[in-house]
Amino acid sequence: MPPIIPVLAESINDSPGYWGTVTSSVDWCEKNYEWTPYIAEFFNSWSSLAMVLLGEACARMNPTGQFAYTLLGRAITAVGIGSWLFHATLKYPMQMMDELPMLWALSLFCHIAVTSRYAHVVDRRRFGWALALWTMGVSLLTAGFSGRLQFFLFQFSFNGLSIAMLYLCWRAKRDLEDSGMRHVAALFARGLKLYLLAATVWLIDTNLCTYVNGDAPASVLPFNVQLHAWWHVLASLGLVYLVVLMMGHYCLVNDVPFKLRYVLVFPHIHAN
Repeated sequence: MPPIIPVLAESINDSPGYWGTVTSSVDWCEKNYEWTPYIAEFFNSWSSLAMVLLGEACARMNPTGQFAYTLLGRAITAVGIGSWLFHATLKYPMQMMDELPMLWALSLFCHIAVTSRYAHVVDRRRFGWALALWTMGVSLLTAGFSGRLQFFLFQFSFNGLSIAMLYLCWRAKRDLEDSGMRHVAALFARGLKLYLLAATVWLIDTNLCTYVNGDAPASVLPFNVQLHAWWHVLASLGLVYLVVLMMGHYCLVNDVPFKLRYVLVFPHIHAN
């Protein structure tokens, strides 16, 4: 699951395991098949389950009564499953099962946010079809190319949607603040901090692998701290904060009573 446009990481282990030669357009900093011959990137694979668990949490705590939010949670779950398959095999078809659901999940997020806040000026059906057709076109372009070009096409699309998502979340935060719900609006800053921290560790892992893999002579660390795996966990948690923020905003706009509480670091929203 990648964020901002980077330089492609170099593979640090070319020895084939059960899945054979790497065919994905990118190979991450984790050493391949180090722990088992059946999983190419052990930590990157299992950390993907954070997306599955948190996606299911979002789907189940939906207080809005709107199926779109449940579907968004399931989309995050699908990203986690695809990410697990991708990192376990480093095969191009599995890479598409990771990346394409990410584009569709972000598109769904943007659709929910736009039609919730701008319901009085946006035709829900037309906007939905336009966004679906655009995402389908981007998906075909992403899947139709390989290598470096494919990687950058995906990055451009993913980050464009991410910027739109963050802007819409910021607008929702402002609406919540204006309504006196600062405790709900605070979800934006917390989610953004987690997401930016996740993006930072992802960029370090991708662009500075030689210095952080714990294996190369130039490494400043005695062992690989698995930064890409931490990206999975931190980005998933940050996204949950933003999804809960948008649920709270929907409830505000539609006069649905709700309560927000925390279970350790996890925000939980439910109908009052």
